[in-house]
Amino acid sequence: MQEKFIRKLAECTREENLDAMLICPGEEMEFLMGFCPMICERFQGLFLKTDGSMFYVCNLIYRDEMQEKLPADIPVYTWFDGDTMTEVVGEILQKQGLSGKKIAVNSDARAFQILELMAETGVIFVSGRYLMEAMRMIKDHEEQQALRDSAAIADQVFTEVQAVIRPGVTEKEIQDFLLRRMKELGGENPECIVGVGANASYPHYIGNEGIVGEQDVVLLDYGCTYHGLYSDMSRTLFVGGVTERQREAYELVKRANEAAEELAVEGAWIPDLDVRAREVLDEKGYAHTLLNRLGHGIGYTVHEAPDIKQSNKMHLKRGMAFSIEPGIYLGGDFGIRIEDIVMINEKGEREVLNHSTKELIIL
Repeated sequence: MQEKFIRKLAECTREENLDAMLICPGEEMEFLMGFCPMICERFQGLFLKTDGSMFYVCNLIYRDEMQEKLPADIPVYTWFDGDTMTEVVGEILQKQGLSGKKIAVNSDARAFQILELMAETGVIFVSGRYLMEAMRMIKDHEEQQALRDSAAIADQVFTEVQAVIRPGVTEKEIQDFLLRRMKELGGENPECIVGVGANASYPHYIGNEGIVGEQDVVLLDYGCTYHGLYSDMSRTLFVGGVTERQREAYELVKRANEAAEELAVEGAWIPDLDVRAREVLDEKGYAHTLLNRLGHGIGYTVHEAPDIKQSNKMHLKRGMAFSIEPGIYLGGDFGIRIEDIVMINEKGEREVLNHSTKELIIL
């Protein structure tokens, strides 16, 4: 189990004057416990109390597995399909001193189960998503170094993939190269998006059948983990030439990226970064095409806190790592994105982790 993060989570719960945290199966449980049971309609989850003690509640069919996986000092309580789940869980919560208390729930909790428990047990459940985010938003020395190492893999692959991109190559062939090379360089869990031509105009494009033309745009968005921490980088390349409209859009995105990164310092107001990037894009009337937030936090998942957007009213702190990824997306025509990971390191300095060139490249 991730004891360091469990302690952090208990502390965050205590600071918010809550009585416990419920972590239901999903990515967050996998992160904390090192495993995740099969997810079905039956209620189950790990309860973490503010004193750091824990207990698990599950259906009888999961009992033996959970007792084997969990440390011996964590009690496993069960309910049977023939029972009324809310009655049994209510009795367990009463035994644990949580009747009528306020319990935060993670983002993987199922709404229908939480509503049923609230109605029948008197427990007040509240969103605990922000607690799960706060628990790992600030990266320590080892985590910061892992982010650097992960970004270095992405940088090296960017140099190498340019030799692969040429007219007639498919998106899938480029994807296969990216995924293979990240693994060969020590990266785990590699992921990538490759969008050619009009496909580059879809920010989260999921296809891979496009073919590079004689004159084309190729958008690459990819990353992997190293020691559990993710990289995430985007670059846009041109094959066979570039139109004046594409060049203008590219230079705007590049300047928007650099202008926002300049503001990314310790204590900076997060909404200001998003505003600044859009100001640059709007010099030519393109701000409205940036359909998404300017960036997202990164760490043990590709997308985590802090979001870099105007509605996130917080300041940048030491240990935060996040993307800066302005883009221009002209649906059905072309798209351009330039993305770096930026970190406020342990010295309080802005550190751009990706060192790949952002100059316009024509292959």
